Amino acid sequence: MQKIYYELFFKVDKQYKNLFFDFVFDLGIEAIEEKNEGIYIRSNESLEEISWALEIFSQKLKEKFNTKKDILYDKTIKEKENKNWIEEYKKNIKPILIDQIYIHTTWQEEKQNCINIKINPALAFGSGHHESTYACIKFLQKFAKKDDLVLDLGCGSGILGIVMSKLGCKVEICDTDELAIHSSLENAKLNQICFENSWKGSIEQAKHKYNLIVANIIADVILILEKDIKKHLKDNAILILSGILDKYQTRVKEKFQDLELIDEIKINEWCSFVFKNKKEI
Repeated sequence: MQKIYYELFFKVDKQYKNLFFDFVFDLGIEAIEEKNEGIYIRSNESLEEISWALEIFSQKLKEKFNTKKDILYDKTIKEKENKNWIEEYKKNIKPILIDQIYIHTTWQEEKQNCINIKINPALAFGSGHHESTYACIKFLQKFAKKDDLVLDLGCGSGILGIVMSKLGCKVEICDTDELAIHSSLENAKLNQICFENSWKGSIEQAKHKYNLIVANIIADVILILEKDIKKHLKDNAILILSGILDKYQTRVKEKFQDLELIDEIKINEWCSFVFKNKKEI
């Protein structure tokens, strides 16, 4: 065992946290942990290139969303005495039960009489512990029906698509990040399920209307995609929107006011909404 390991700590604006989690996972990081109001990455290899990649990603986000506000801050790299941090990390990842969905790592036991979903260790951040992912998984168990044609818009790690597939849906996934598509397909294989279709890009490339669309993405992107989302909803379809900070909830509700708001959850500062399409768009 090496004498030292490297620890990269950084903080991000809450609105963009999920995007950073997905980005770090796509870089092949084996261990990521959220605590002390920030994010820790640990590796036996130097993390200088990862640190540089985070800076570039932050700058691209600022350009994309036309903001001058700092997205990434308090970033530091430290050398630490090696204490087998991988085993320590494993001890800190707890399985989570969300109604009938039990999400656990590859080294943890399955739970009887539940729908079991395995996650890659690096996927712990996207496993349902985050408020927006947790809310989506609760909503999907309530509104996703067997044989529904559904879309996971901005699939990231693929966890929501996997949940819908386990519930008997016909699942399509998309993401603007090609690495996210690759990760989703790998995690689907880990759970012995297959998606109907997947593509790099967004909803404007979809070829169908859906019984249900779930979008666990930031509010800015939801607002940009509003017209395309509505265009791909079947009559009486369900739309789940999540990843929305409470300061954006009024804007999102106003943008989708032509749909019927039928359910909502607020956990801490994160809001999630369920709309129903009562007419053809």
